[in-house]
Amino acid sequence: MKKLVLFDLDGTLVDAGGCGRRALERAMKELYGVTPKFEHALISGRTDLDNFSLVYGLIKKGKKPTAAEVMKMRNKYLELLPQEVQFSVRNKKYKLVSGIKKFLELLATHKDIILGLGTGNLEEGAQLKLAPSGLGSFFSIGGYGEDGHTREEMLQAAVKRAEKKFKTKISPENVFVIGDTHRDIVAAKNCGFHSAVLTSGFGEAQKILRAAAELEAKNFTKDLPLFCIWLGLKTDPKGVKRGRYIMPATAIEHVFFSRTGIDEDRLKMLRIKKYEDLESGTIM
Repeated sequence: MKKLVLFDLDGTLVDAGGCGRRALERAMKELYGVTPKFEHALISGRTDLDNFSLVYGLIKKGKKPTAAEVMKMRNKYLELLPQEVQFSVRNKKYKLVSGIKKFLELLATHKDIILGLGTGNLEEGAQLKLAPSGLGSFFSIGGYGEDGHTREEMLQAAVKRAEKKFKTKISPENVFVIGDTHRDIVAAKNCGFHSAVLTSGFGEAQKILRAAAELEAKNFTKDLPLFCIWLGLKTDPKGVKRGRYIMPATAIEHVFFSRTGIDEDRLKMLRIKKYEDLESGTIM
């Protein structure tokens, strides 16, 4: 049975030194004469299509862009992005997330593992951002920012492409999503997929904590064994058999809960399948 592992890009595979934000700000300045002002948290973890609409609304006082305006923003952004990627590289602002290459090399040795991108970046933008890293060759398929305004649409698109390319059906329980924001976790859960999150990326700590991914780790160096157990590539050293690593009701979780100070409210968050099942309908 094939397992599909979908990686977010920014903050999960690489830290591209803010090249995407700079390209977006420049694009808006060149197109509309205004440099938008916003906190990075506004655009982090969203799709590029969503971000184009959000930032357009900021400078146009809530107005929504037409399809033609979105295309203008897209084209200008992609025109400027290569310059900003090179700026990050030249100024040593571009770096790989710790341990990622070793992790990908390990996963590539497993014939039952399909590696894919699950990123809000436009496909062309994702390739531009990945190019200096040398990691692009690990990924044969992906879901991208032009697949929809939501991460759920993007992830589902990645699964469909994997099924088509490898001529196999991939059930939700065999899809593993790795990101660095609460939006990665939310989208994965809403699709019925497994979720893991890096706490060293661009996500907001409190929202990550509240979203309750199955596995939380700082990076792929120190916590590589945890990812292998989570993916079912290794057995738990304590002998705990399980389909998911960080979920309630096993001995290993008690250690995790003690380390993170987890409470009953978060235990409830871990158990839910979709955030719409919450009384509030939202994680915050």
